[in-house]
Amino acid sequence: MITELPEAYAWKPEHLRLAVDAAGVALWAWNVETDLLTMDRRGFDLWGLEWSNEVDFETLSARIHPADRDRVRAAFAATRAILGAYETDFRILIDGEVRWIAARGEGADVGIVGRTMFGIFVDVTGRKQAEEGHELLAGR
Repeated sequence: MITELPEAYAWKPEHLRLAVDAAGVALWAWNVETDLLTMDRRGFDLWGLEWSNEVDFETLSARIHPADRDRVRAAFAATRAILGAYETDFRILIDGEVRWIAARGEGADVGIVGRTMFGIFVDVTGRKQAEEGHELLAGR
C-alpha cells in the first residue's frame, strides 16, 4: 500500500481547492475557546449567510431546524471527547427551505491547532430526499 504520493504527484494548494470545490465540500475551523467559526465562501453560502471573517456558533445554531438544534449543539460539544472521526447529519432552514447538512471532523482534539478544530460541511439534501422517497415507497 502506498502511503505517500510520489514527488510528481505532490498536492499543490490550488489542486486541493479544485478537489474541494469538485466535491462540494465547505471547510470550517472552530475555535473551541471563543466559539467562533471561520468558513470558506461555500460554507457561508451553504448556511445562507453573507461572507465574513468569522461567525459565532449561536448564529449558525439559529439556522438549525428546531427539532435538531439541541442534538446538534450536544454533538458539537461532545466532539472534543469523541475518539476518532465523527459525522452528524442535521437540517437547517434557509428562507423556509430545508437543507440537510453533514458535519464531519476528528474528535478528541486530534489535529487541533491553537485551540482550533477543523472539519467540513457537506450538503446531503439530495441523499436525504432520496432516502425519504425510498422509505415512502417501502411503506414505512
